[in-house]
Amino acid sequence: MNKQGKLIVSLLAAGLVASIVVQFIIIPKQNATAEQYVIDQRRPQTHNLENIIPFKHPYMGNASNMINLFNHLPTNEIEKDFELHSDTFTIKVNYHRPISEIGIRLVNQSTIYNSTAAFALIGNLEKIEYSFLDESFTVKRENVENLYKDFDQLIKSNEVWDQQVRNPLKDEGYTEKCLKSILNK
Repeated sequence: MNKQGKLIVSLLAAGLVASIVVQFIIIPKQNATAEQYVIDQRRPQTHNLENIIPFKHPYMGNASNMINLFNHLPTNEIEKDFELHSDTFTIKVNYHRPISEIGIRLVNQSTIYNSTAAFALIGNLEKIEYSFLDESFTVKRENVENLYKDFDQLIKSNEVWDQQVRNPLKDEGYTEKCLKSILNK
């Protein structure tokens, strides 16, 4: 085989090795990272604020925006439907599972997180009704706003959001105290 033939064979071999590395190492790692990110968005303690900022809107009357917001918040994998009551500035989130199946801790953390996010992002939203197969409760904007020193600054940066909203949810005592403050059963 001449020099040019050897060069072609070695380039072909290098291309084959590179293709195998990309197909069996790099792409699976990227897919695993993307899958983990999606899983992380299902829980308040790992949810990314940047994921929901595009849904900021002054009015709750935009049904697709409201539904997309809640479908990008924690517990987004749980089947649910929505009712918008524009006359009372209320959204009702009807979960198709009981709290006992989802887990009380996740529901408690998500109620605080999701309510805070929705009120911070939707200017005229006043009330959220959460309805599960075994229990229902209502959260009002004023009760959520009272949990935080400067409510309007919460979504200004990831650091502020994480420090004031996400990270405290790790403490069960904090979660219980907040729930008592915001729930109107």
